[in-house]
Amino acid sequence: MHILHSAMPFADSLAISRYAGSIAYGTAAMTRFDFDHPPFDSLSHAERQQLEQSADIVYFAPDTPIIGPGQVIDSLYVVIKGTVCESTDDETLARYRAQDSFDARAMVAGHSPHRFVAEEEALLFALPRQQVLALTECNAAFGAYFYSSVSQKMGTLAQRAGSRELQTLFTATVRDVGCRAPVFVDGGLSIREVARCMKQARSKSVLVQDGARLGIFTTTDFRDIILDGTPVDTPVAQCARFELLCIDIDDFLFDALLLMTQRNLRRLVVKENGRAVGMLSQVDVLSYFSNHSHLIAQRLERAESLDELVQAASQVTRLVQILSGHGVRPPQLGRLVQTLNGRLFARAWQLIAPPALVSASCLLVMGSEGRGEQILKTDQDNALLLPDGTDFPELAAACDALSAALARFGYPPCPGSVMVDNPVWRLSSEALRARIRQWVHQPSGEGMMQLAIFLDAEPVSGDSRLLSAGRDYLRQLLQDDASFYARFARAIEQFDTPLGLFAQLQTRSRDGRDLLDLKKGGIFPLVHGLRALALEYGIDDTSSQGRADRLAQSGHLDPVLAGDIREALSFLLQLRLQHGLQQLSRQQPIDNLIEPSGLSTLERDLLKDALAVVKRFKTQLRHHYRLGSL
Repeated sequence: MHILHSAMPFADSLAISRYAGSIAYGTAAMTRFDFDHPPFDSLSHAERQQLEQSADIVYFAPDTPIIGPGQVIDSLYVVIKGTVCESTDDETLARYRAQDSFDARAMVAGHSPHRFVAEEEALLFALPRQQVLALTECNAAFGAYFYSSVSQKMGTLAQRAGSRELQTLFTATVRDVGCRAPVFVDGGLSIREVARCMKQARSKSVLVQDGARLGIFTTTDFRDIILDGTPVDTPVAQCARFELLCIDIDDFLFDALLLMTQRNLRRLVVKENGRAVGMLSQVDVLSYFSNHSHLIAQRLERAESLDELVQAASQVTRLVQILSGHGVRPPQLGRLVQTLNGRLFARAWQLIAPPALVSASCLLVMGSEGRGEQILKTDQDNALLLPDGTDFPELAAACDALSAALARFGYPPCPGSVMVDNPVWRLSSEALRARIRQWVHQPSGEGMMQLAIFLDAEPVSGDSRLLSAGRDYLRQLLQDDASFYARFARAIEQFDTPLGLFAQLQTRSRDGRDLLDLKKGGIFPLVHGLRALALEYGIDDTSSQGRADRLAQSGHLDPVLAGDIREALSFLLQLRLQHGLQQLSRQQPIDNLIEPSGLSTLERDLLKDALAVVKRFKTQLRHHYRLGSL
């Protein structure tokens, strides 16, 4: 590595002398390249040595040009110290600080249309262009940063956080756990004989082969048999359960975790090529990962008071911090949190409301909670559906108590009062049909917002047929009503996409900070655009990722664009989650306002790419719904 003097006045040469002295005598942080930041963290040991040996250290005095418009680019720069400003004409596009790199796009193209100036004295690593380009050809992960499509780049780079030291829930497979070999018994064996087999094998479960059927018999089944007084000479096939829940050995371990959590199971049958080859237990998963999602789910199920639920609910945020730190991405993390939250809301409702009300009604979560995108506790969005002709005197008090309980669990009240303690969101079947008719035949801004929230509804307790009937009625009213779909989709125009010419991130100043609203500028247009298309084409999936998949599969959305939308939305949700966790650590209210200047170079580049996807999707929606003519 060499120390190069940039062109500068004589007085500034004293400064580089001081830097050179400090570099030569003990400032290891300056002489050694930091490979812990993407995309350099994807390089092998040999590739790192090769790059480090070819790197130079250059110094630029304040206000000194580094790259000019149209200038041939021969290096990729990484900031060691100081600040570099990127601009076009008189407009500032970005600022680069320690660990930031610039300009990857210009290095690939060979020139830049922008100006880069040292805003204050800057010390930089200069990585030779040819050396960097050679590494992009031999290292696919490193090359993804420079050449991949939006979808590939985000998929390759955004999920790497935290995965270098621990294989994550998202990447680990069931095979990685090394599940236990199953114990098989014949269905004709008596329960007594099966008990002897289980004791000899030291197993808490056996797989029962009864002709072509395969079932399971566990120590829990023994307990039930003893309580029921079933004779011990009874063939085990009469007591085994033959509706097995299975998972393939090469499926992601996260899917096993989610299935166990959703069904409150302690074990799954593992299959390979259709044949049962193992038993995956709760203990196996918990021994592989240091989180307790199963235990949280069990505590929720067994809670006998709201106080116990408060304790269990407090663990969900900690689980989010652990899994996010281990690289689990928002779509997967959101599904798990949605499952746990559903258990929490359902158990709270069961503890609060009379059993007759619980079984007759349908408790819904809506909005981001219904889509599985409310990873942190931001607000309440819920409703209660009731059958016609029922009268529950305790209804209002129970709903008030539920909203208060959710607030105790950490969910702030909804600013728009979309909660069960608001009588507007306690609807009989006829009242729901009347509301739907109003949304469709008397559309208004508030009505379109309420419909959007309702379209994301998921049942968490009670009779889900009440929700299904409402959706069926909505579809009947909307047959061949193209103008309605256009009015509904028009909400994507409410907020401008904060991406200007030359991929400039557009911010708004507030309290001396330049901020960008992730939700308004990026997340909402993607979510609502997918929601509008799903409504038009009769897709019931409430998750944004699921809607994008099904729209692509049915030919209503270009598969490449659908992939870009999924990855862009995942990245935007990841930024929002990181921002929210930081605010929680500082005991601040959670919002959607980030400072782009605080992001790394990679994060800013991915943010620009994500917002470019938002713009592209909005353009397609404008054309599809002819929004310019409305």
